Amino acid sequence: MEQQPDFVIVGGGTSGLVLAARLTEDPNISVLVLEAGREHTDDPRLRTPAFWLSVLGSADFDWSYNTVPQRALGGKVIPLSQGRLLGGSSAINGLAFVANSKAAVDSWAALGNHGWDWETLSPYYKKFHTLSAPSNLAEKHLRLSYVDSSVSGSTGPVQVSFPEETNDPLPSAWVDTIAGLGYPATSDPFSGQFSGAYINALSVDPISRTRSDATTAYFEPIKSRANLQVVTGAFVEKVLFDTTGNVPKAVGIQVQKDGRALGFTAKKEVILCAGVFGTPKLLELSGVGNRNILEQHNIPVIFENPNVGENLQDHPVSTVSVEVADGVKTIDALARQDPEAVGAAMQEYLTNKSGPFAVGNYTGSLLPVPDFAGPDGKSTLDQILGEIETSNSNPITGPFTPHHTSAVHAILSNPAESVANIFMYAAKANVKPVNSGSDIISNDNDDDTPPGSFISICAALLLPLSRGSSHISSSDPADKPTIDPAYLEHPLDLEVQARLLRYAETIIRAEPLSGFIKARGRRNPGAPADLSDLEVAKEYAKASALSCWHPTSTCAMLPLEKGGVVDPSLRVHGVEGLRIVDASVIPLATRGNPQTTVYAVAERAADLIKEEYGIVA
Repeated sequence: MEQQPDFVIVGGGTSGLVLAARLTEDPNISVLVLEAGREHTDDPRLRTPAFWLSVLGSADFDWSYNTVPQRALGGKVIPLSQGRLLGGSSAINGLAFVANSKAAVDSWAALGNHGWDWETLSPYYKKFHTLSAPSNLAEKHLRLSYVDSSVSGSTGPVQVSFPEETNDPLPSAWVDTIAGLGYPATSDPFSGQFSGAYINALSVDPISRTRSDATTAYFEPIKSRANLQVVTGAFVEKVLFDTTGNVPKAVGIQVQKDGRALGFTAKKEVILCAGVFGTPKLLELSGVGNRNILEQHNIPVIFENPNVGENLQDHPVSTVSVEVADGVKTIDALARQDPEAVGAAMQEYLTNKSGPFAVGNYTGSLLPVPDFAGPDGKSTLDQILGEIETSNSNPITGPFTPHHTSAVHAILSNPAESVANIFMYAAKANVKPVNSGSDIISNDNDDDTPPGSFISICAALLLPLSRGSSHISSSDPADKPTIDPAYLEHPLDLEVQARLLRYAETIIRAEPLSGFIKARGRRNPGAPADLSDLEVAKEYAKASALSCWHPTSTCAMLPLEKGGVVDPSLRVHGVEGLRIVDASVIPLATRGNPQTTVYAVAERAADLIKEEYGIVA
């Protein structure tokens, strides 16, 4: 094992493996990747798309974080999954392949990040993936006429496809219902300018119908390169700095591997790809962060930056389940692990690579807040903003607050922009899970009612103004960080989330979807029979809130005075030789699942590093 590679990459997840693959394209550049988890590339629970829920919460695959009790949610503790294995969260996520928006990315540049606008980043969204066209039958059934091959990738390593489930009437009913309510798909989502109901693509190989992730796409094809070392089961404890110069310089890392303490030196850089919670934790353990926190845990201060671990953003989601009419097929029987249903689904998958095991989450919509998009929308929004300002009820503070508020208000007030993901899955929800895993889908052990079949309508807030934090809980690297996303603490977030739930009620009652729903049927425990009343919707939004597991921004790419931790080259402010490349640098929550944006950021970061060091591709 080379003790002094050119680059030491901490974290073999989504972004870490992208960097490793791209930097080692030059045979003269050596790269060492250190991953705390193990490699599980061939595990069928990872490769089979629908099995993703079964691995969440497992110590073999998941860091299994939890939030502190959430103040705005009555003290509720929210489970948070993050990948702890080679491939990171790309290997355990729900496979939804959702594009960011032009407006959201352009706001990055407006916040002070030159070179991070849509025009610059959009080619990287295309670079990392290949989208396979749907069959003619699937295109017609799933209403995929909006797909535009010119804005999607055609040569990238991550394989992306659409479901080929053409016998299920629910997805097309979903799209037709929301289109009928005034929100048809306006364009291809990867154009950057999209709203409406649609079927999103999945990170699923179209031939094998197995998961395509950073491991299969980036690592497997190049793992035999002589200039690449990937070490699993390597728990990085801190970054080592040389403080003899005017500016502290990262020179290596300290690791625990198989009960032994090891050290590695980087000739050029240490690159942190440890994720939204792991990266700020490593910075703080290494002496970069808020002086008060570091001194509380007797950690010498290398560089004081109170922004480290701050600005945490995540997508809260509230869900209501409604019973479907007799004869409508859902996956509730699979959630109950009914032997006959599981056996039939497995046989269909093994024989034809089809059926419920072949797909992840794919029935969704990207929408404005309907209350703010109609003829009276602007006045409604202005009234709410005025009431919040007058009441002085915003608890969210910090140097990023005015810039964040301005960016979100601009997008909220544009009826062409999407700030909500309202999506559907065909099973009953459990809105009070105890793990990070499959218990978000009810197995009917949580109530005394007879088993039934349900669909769940989920309303996710994509641009929350609530921001929280993730900080070390002690100086012991083995201890998990203290995570507080502050869900729904900003009063505007609750106003928006309640209105999205109220719109979910409108969708439930609209044709053709309503034709699949049982009249006077049951709902999930605790769900109101009617969410049309705004105050009722607010209370249920808080009671049912969970995480979409889309955290970002704890080491935001921003100027230091605006709350930043890294500069536009993703170099850590105040030190040398240290860079961050993962979801923690994204300054504004992504419009939908962050997977695609993390890949794109990593691809662009690789080019920035190559340019800086004259690395030949």
